[in-house]
Amino acid sequence: MVLYITAVVILLVLIVILIMVWLRKVQFDAVHRNFLDLVDHFGGRVIRGGFAVRPRYSGSFKNQHVSISISSENWQKQRRFYIAVTMQSRAKIHFSIISRDWLESREAEDRRKRHAVDLMDGRYLLEVSNPNQLKTLNISSLNKIVEKLHPFAYVLIAKTGIILERISTNLIKDTEFPTLNRLLENVYHLKAVVEK
Repeated sequence: MVLYITAVVILLVLIVILIMVWLRKVQFDAVHRNFLDLVDHFGGRVIRGGFAVRPRYSGSFKNQHVSISISSENWQKQRRFYIAVTMQSRAKIHFSIISRDWLESREAEDRRKRHAVDLMDGRYLLEVSNPNQLKTLNISSLNKIVEKLHPFAYVLIAKTGIILERISTNLIKDTEFPTLNRLLENVYHLKAVVEK
């Protein structure tokens, strides 16, 4: 009898695992199809390593190399997905724009050596490592771009590229072409501002 109960429990656990893998595959298949819409409009390719592996888009937008990928983390006993967009740029300085909500939901970091300015009525922080760098940035233009990019977790601007990560509440809907096209357009506008 104990052997029978053990076998049933093992079988139920295997069924639950298979259902979870299948649901993940279905979700990533839908994201893959959404990325193929980007290929149809902008060229490039979708890279996917296997059965239930997250797809990634690599291509160009307005002659700039871009890539879009999916990442996740366990956060407060739930799986949280992020959509990451990277784009080439030639910024003059390194800086970051971080959502206060996202920042406060993480463990407090030592930010005493950083210099920050509020954007979008304090919902985002623009951080630089040297206060003199703030004089070289067009804060008003950056604030307008942040309003268009909202909501996002953070944007890192380096001398060779931009990385934006956005928390996804609905991975399939958030990777549809109109949404990603608007996001790429706004990242491109951010690129134009930081390259001036």
